[in-house]
Amino acid sequence: MRLASGRMARLGFSLADPLDASMARAMKAHDAAHLGLLIVLDDPESLEEVVVWFHQTTSLTLVAQTGDIAIGEEVRSLLPRYFAAFFDEIRDVAPALADVRLAMPRTRDKNLH
Repeated sequence: MRLASGRMARLGFSLADPLDASMARAMKAHDAAHLGLLIVLDDPESLEEVVVWFHQTTSLTLVAQTGDIAIGEEVRSLLPRYFAAFFDEIRDVAPALADVRLAMPRTRDKNLH
């Protein structure tokens, strides 16, 4: 992705297999319909760590291993667009995600509403 600053960053998304026992346990523990992973690479304002996302009834929650999610403001502002594109791309395997509409708060809130 090209950022407004002219820098390039890379995003990686994945969708967990709900038939995998450990993924099924995590989904149940977080009352999630879907879960997956997000990673931001090559952005100096973002920590390069895997972030888990949970799709719950009305929100998409991001959880980092360290507790604090360190995603730069430029990338943060573009995440809803790229999550929407990813969810549209996987529409055949997770149709409910294609209808999720996202807005990324500029606060330290970890939920995409």
